[in-house]
Amino acid sequence: MQVIDNAVDQEYFDHLKKSVQHCICWTFQEQVATSKDDPNDEQFYFVKSLYHNLKVDDDFYYNLQPLFEALEIKAIIRCRIIMYVNQGKFIKHTPHTDYDSPHNAALLYMNTNNGYTGMVNDDWVRGDTSDSIFSDGNKVESVENRILLHDGSIPHYSTTCTDTRKRIVLAVNYF
Repeated sequence: MQVIDNAVDQEYFDHLKKSVQHCICWTFQEQVATSKDDPNDEQFYFVKSLYHNLKVDDDFYYNLQPLFEALEIKAIIRCRIIMYVNQGKFIKHTPHTDYDSPHNAALLYMNTNNGYTGMVNDDWVRGDTSDSIFSDGNKVESVENRILLHDGSIPHYSTTCTDTRKRIVLAVNYF
């Protein structure tokens, strides 16, 4: 896992942020890493798919070429923008893996808020879900223009935020 602050050129980041905030049409997702049978109706989010199933889903994808070059991406699995809205209370989502096989994952935080990404260790699997159980204390706060690089096959989870209206993350899975 690696965290990089001021991950991309500020002018480029400002362009991405403005585009995301004003030009994206969102799709509602009823679950965050849970099945449709899960009764937890607090875990939802909005998403904009940019690339999936070997095809570009939205032309905004082409704005990301400088980021892809900086990350030295050879092949993209999936690229999307995720928005968690403030639900009036802090919600920690169910742990998940992006894909089963080892691969690179990059999360570019588009705004600063009190949400975060947590990495899960074996204690969580045994039922201890307290904040003290993160692998090596890994809890990455959402800070604008910060990027988290990690293996997307390792269990992790997202959260909502309570200090801003929304938490926006650009997520890329790649080799």
